[in-house]
Amino acid sequence: MPLSIHLNNEKRWYSGGETINGHVKFQCTQATAMDDIRVSFTGRTKAKVQKVKGSAAPSASYRSKCVLFEKERILSHLNGGTLDPGTYEWPFDFSFPAHVQSPGSSSGWSEKPPFRSDVNHPLPPSFAVETGDSLRNLECVIEYRVQAEVSKPQRGLLGKRSALFKETLHLRYLPLAPNAEKSGDQSTLYEQQREEVFEIRSILLLPENRGRSLTFQERVQSWVSAKLPRFSFKATFSYPTCVKQASTIPCFLDVLPFMEDSSVSQTPGIVLQSLSLWVVSETAARAAPSLIGALSGQVDEKIDLLSQSHIAMPVMGTLDLSQAFGPLRLGRSDISFSTFNLSRSYRLCASFVFECAGKSVGFNLTDMPFDVVAKIEANWEEEAQSSCAQGSPPPYDPASSVSTPNDKR
Repeated sequence: MPLSIHLNNEKRWYSGGETINGHVKFQCTQATAMDDIRVSFTGRTKAKVQKVKGSAAPSASYRSKCVLFEKERILSHLNGGTLDPGTYEWPFDFSFPAHVQSPGSSSGWSEKPPFRSDVNHPLPPSFAVETGDSLRNLECVIEYRVQAEVSKPQRGLLGKRSALFKETLHLRYLPLAPNAEKSGDQSTLYEQQREEVFEIRSILLLPENRGRSLTFQERVQSWVSAKLPRFSFKATFSYPTCVKQASTIPCFLDVLPFMEDSSVSQTPGIVLQSLSLWVVSETAARAAPSLIGALSGQVDEKIDLLSQSHIAMPVMGTLDLSQAFGPLRLGRSDISFSTFNLSRSYRLCASFVFECAGKSVGFNLTDMPFDVVAKIEANWEEEAQSSCAQGSPPPYDPASSVSTPNDKR
């Protein structure tokens, strides 16, 4: 290929605000007439949404494309002139934006969760996935590329510009995680809680009845009696709303007795019998309105974190689930984002079963949203760049989802 792109600061991934500089090289073997030579830097998203039908039924596809930003440099303008044989190089530099540079709501996209159409929302990461369920099939792509082009001379005033040679270099973009040192105590800043109060009514709450089972007559009496001993306790589940890629998810269960709302004088035993924790990742895409209409789709995928039964663990106070049952790790997952036509989000779900005085109660929690952010923080990036400037490469991060080489096509 006579046309090539060379970067001076080629990296596995780039973040917002970084400068991309290099040069375009063109090896001209014979005198060539051309209009100009230009280089562009573009970010765009592509979505394909397809209804799932029977094997014999036709299934229409709905597509959409969005330009997140677009920058262009004209390196040489010959205006139909001839370039003599030789090897030519033209330098260029671009800045990777941290936010979408688009008209926002005037682009035609409505503000409808989980998507975003507001002006200058955060630039989403590089992304590529094909997924589906019983209703929808989705193909989603977010790509960033540098493209060099040698264009043919235009014919006539309204002639369409066409490429004589074209070369594309794809780049990976990864938004940096917030700097924990600058944002304060991250463990408290990004913590949320869900709680529920339970009331137990049973004659087994009485000290003289503990440790035995109810007779049939006592069970019938418990169903009809309104003056049974009662005991109340509160269960609180704490979870983070911001999790780094491939990191442990810190989750805590707190059990607190409410003796002032209880008719018994002593706290009975509360036993954790079973628990389950899982994450639901949601990939969403939408296609722009067209002659065949508009279509959107969401595909959920379940990721199991922990599931145990027959635990029979007495609980009172605060229980660190990672210490008690092992690290709760999400693994290598794409970071959260939302833009015009694509979205990736996560929500945590949990289920606990407690037993107290022979009765079982369930503490069920769903739709606890949280964000997955890059494992690399802003201060790490500054240290890495400083290290590279001194001749030492930055440490390799095996958990990075963007540690693949650039591909050309």
